[in-house]
Amino acid sequence: MTAVKPVLDAYLEWNLILGLAALIWLAARVVLSKTTLNRGFVAQLRTLKVLCLCVSLSPLLALGVSALASHTPAKGTVAIGDIAVAAYLRGDIAMPATQFETLLNTRQRWVELLLSGDHPVLDVVLALLAMISVVYAVRLVRDGLSIRETVKDSFLWRRSAKVDIRLSDRIAVPFAVRGLRRRHVVLPSHLLDSPRELRFALAHELEHIRAGDVEWELGFEILRPLLFWNPAYILLKYQFDRLRELACDQSVVVRRGINAQDYTACLLDYCARTVVHGSPRVLNVALVTGGKAKKVLRQRVIALGDAPSMHRQLPFMLLGQTVLFALILGLAAASVQQTEDWSHDRLMLSTVVNLERLEARNQGN
Repeated sequence: MTAVKPVLDAYLEWNLILGLAALIWLAARVVLSKTTLNRGFVAQLRTLKVLCLCVSLSPLLALGVSALASHTPAKGTVAIGDIAVAAYLRGDIAMPATQFETLLNTRQRWVELLLSGDHPVLDVVLALLAMISVVYAVRLVRDGLSIRETVKDSFLWRRSAKVDIRLSDRIAVPFAVRGLRRRHVVLPSHLLDSPRELRFALAHELEHIRAGDVEWELGFEILRPLLFWNPAYILLKYQFDRLRELACDQSVVVRRGINAQDYTACLLDYCARTVVHGSPRVLNVALVTGGKAKKVLRQRVIALGDAPSMHRQLPFMLLGQTVLFALILGLAAASVQQTEDWSHDRLMLSTVVNLERLEARNQGN
């Protein structure tokens, strides 16, 4: 239990930061909707990627914030627990010391409760969550092997410095994926008979690769077995999938000079011919993807019609977002971290608690 507790603490802290990131994203969407970036899906996707990157780096950001706080003239702390203890010792919080200590150690008690194994109902819930996590992990491996087999059996048609373009008779919809060393764009073989559709599909998948969407999708799917229960993860994953396609569509139309109407017609045609049964739905990005296409197709078509030109995000705006997100999430990550019980203020609080208990015992006698 001693070895598991720090891991569980870190896991809970990261999920709290993920929840905060979801709230930040919802607020950012409201702000962006009031600006000219309302239809600038490329800029919105970059904003979301910056936010998710800051979440991933939040432990390091927390170390940086804590180090900065320790070098201030006040030698202050940013941990909520330490701040609360200092406020109590100053007399800013009026409650019995034993009650305050109980409140302060709520999280620690919950962690010990999870690890104790003394509550059958809780054990059943944890076992069920573990089983679902295993199912997601098995599906991840299964889909990875399926895609690997599809790529392996495909025909190498073109090769560039970083990307292999392949043809396959086993698929109906083109997709992009990456291996350990190279990225792959796999196209249905029948596209060779339709140069126009071939151009559209290839442009779409190469744009996903250029934007790094394949790696981001892989990262989200690897985290699914650990975070499937967290509403914040579900929200951010859904938003990423949605913006990924909208941003890619806009980039294809603008960067590669493709007619928006022709591209939309091709998109609708592929959705009508999509084969979803028995096809892997993770680890790759595709022109259309099963049930997801039904939900976002209408918005993709409207986005292409209403915003044929891509809103470019100014570099200083992206830099400002990065700094803001890093500060907020770094401060939040540092504030929720568990602190050492042997700090000076904690020892003072423990002394007050012991004196209060001793006084209560003497009065009882």
